[in-house]
Amino acid sequence: MVRLFKIRHTTSHLFKIDNFSLLKKHGIEKVESSVFDLAGHKWKLSVYPNGHKNAKGTHVSMFLVNQVPVNDMPTYELLVVSQLERKWHTHGRDEFDINPEPASEGFLRFISLADLERKGFLIGDCCMFGVKFHGIEPANPGTAECFSLIEKPLNHKVTWMMSKFSSFNPGKAHQSNEFVVGTRKWRLEVRPRGYMDEKDKSFSVYLSAEGFVNNAPMTKTYAKFKLRVLDQVSWNHVEESGLSWFDAEPSDQSGFADFMPLGKLNEPYLVKDKLYVGVEFEVVSTTYYC
Repeated sequence: MVRLFKIRHTTSHLFKIDNFSLLKKHGIEKVESSVFDLAGHKWKLSVYPNGHKNAKGTHVSMFLVNQVPVNDMPTYELLVVSQLERKWHTHGRDEFDINPEPASEGFLRFISLADLERKGFLIGDCCMFGVKFHGIEPANPGTAECFSLIEKPLNHKVTWMMSKFSSFNPGKAHQSNEFVVGTRKWRLEVRPRGYMDEKDKSFSVYLSAEGFVNNAPMTKTYAKFKLRVLDQVSWNHVEESGLSWFDAEPSDQSGFADFMPLGKLNEPYLVKDKLYVGVEFEVVSTTYYC
């Protein structure tokens, strides 16, 4: 369906969402597409799967957001594609207003959650939202991307062994090698003697989002994770849970400056000058072109 839609609607961008039910389960209020080019401008789609503001719990909200100044008034329609018939739900065509700043246009009550399921727009926990522009010259086939939340993704546990820990410069940040989870590269980062207000008080630990793999779209990445310093004797690890939308730009971080007191950084955690720092991904979002 995605392939045929792209061929038949050359001035469109589809935003396919898999595992739609997991968005509500994990409290995801808004999902954004990557930036795409259409009608001579750059855009994003924003979807609120459980509604925005006074549409919460009853409707899906959907908006088109310009990323660069809009100096004309392109005609567009927002849509969700039926998987039973070759048609889509839309509120009709509209003109995007001239705006020099990022702005959003769309609908708080784009489609009711009841109609989403009852009328064949949500099947197999998958739905396809999109935008189509009118009045512009057809070009290449339309574009499409697929967003999904993944629970316990492949390689969801990563451990960094820091040997000869005493040789680490205590005043600097130190990073692990890159590793891949989902469609993104990651690193662990530590600051042996803390950071900012926790300097000389705590051992600081962070998760850092880096680049993307396999030409995946550059877009925000959601991650729910646990950071750990491992107890090498009794396995009573020091652990903190976090969640964040990591920016598309590399080296966006989330973590804890006050992860553990410096006075605790000895046995059973630091043994024979070795320290183990780990991360476990409980949920991660993936986005790829389709």
